Amino acid sequence: MRKAVLAVTVTLALGACSSTPKPLVPDTPEGPASYVCYSTWLSEPEEVRAIADRQCRRAGMEVRGLLGQSWSPMKCGLITPEVAAFRCGRGYGY
Repeated sequence: MRKAVLAVTVTLALGACSSTPKPLVPDTPEGPASYVCYSTWLSEPEEVRAIADRQCRRAGMEVRGLLGQSWSPMKCGLITPEVAAFRCGRGYGY
């Protein structure tokens, strides 16, 4: 019985790590929003900003600003429970 409970717990925890976070805010009129899941214990702010920059560049845009942050372990996973939303657009404004 313990092994079954452990297996279910591990499966649910790993499944949460692969889930896609729901948007904190809708896309902005200037462009799409970039969402980055991270951990304050494991990630530096520069790393989070660099990931957002790469995501915005895929759409041919740059990071214009930070829209907000949230603690969302059920949406981002237990290893990276926080999410930051960045506004993408033309030209740097951040």
